[in-house]
Amino acid sequence: MLFRRPRPRLTPVTRGDAVRRILELASVKVGSGERALVVFFDLRCPFCAKLFRETEEVLLEMAQRGLIIYAMCDYVVHREAEHLHRALRCISEGERLGFIREVFSGKRVETGSCPEGNLRECEKVAEEVGVYGTPTLLFYHLGKDRGYVHFGYMSPSEVMETLSSL
Repeated sequence: MLFRRPRPRLTPVTRGDAVRRILELASVKVGSGERALVVFFDLRCPFCAKLFRETEEVLLEMAQRGLIIYAMCDYVVHREAEHLHRALRCISEGERLGFIREVFSGKRVETGSCPEGNLRECEKVAEEVGVYGTPTLLFYHLGKDRGYVHFGYMSPSEVMETLSSL
């Protein structure tokens, strides 16, 4: 008997105002365009790490070519990740992807002493569009003011398929 993997479960979103605020609050934002992909992540989430390792290269390339906006927004689920997320917010924007890459590859990173800061800003707005955990992917077409939210891991091909369907 063959088992078919179910299609990704996509929940429609039409909250353009909230999506724009999320993009402003994102700890990482690369690229421009009308199509946006926001990944809500926790630096101690194993499925976030898997998603990042498998999709970062192609999404970053698309963002650098101006095809999409690729953003990552803190959504701290694991308490032991809070110091990592604070450290992420303390370093320059240009170094943040490298920091995430190192954490997700299992390397020890220097966190230094960072101010407390409010890590929950992005979470509060994210919950307005139906985000409730990590990883969550928000696919949104800014020009059409519509998109989808998917909770959980997606394969690279599913991510690309959903982006192209916007």
